[in-house]
Amino acid sequence: MAEDMYRALWSWMVCIIVTVIVSYMTQPRPVTELEGLVYGASRIPEERDEHWYQRPIVWAGMIAVLFVVLNVIFW
Repeated sequence: MAEDMYRALWSWMVCIIVTVIVSYMTQPRPVTELEGLVYGASRIPEERDEHWYQRPIVWAGMIAVLFVVLNVIFW
């Protein structure tokens, strides 16, 4: 087991070193290429009013009430 742990440690260290070296040697992508891939470069969609039955809090409340009722029934 100790041999496996040391091998995993060395593999992890080599992976981190290679990742850092490759990151420093490559040019960053332009923001236009990152559109839709990363949160910082994406347009945030606008929220609009939804019907009451499309809101997650309504369904969470209904399920919570159902669990309490079932807990009382099958106690």
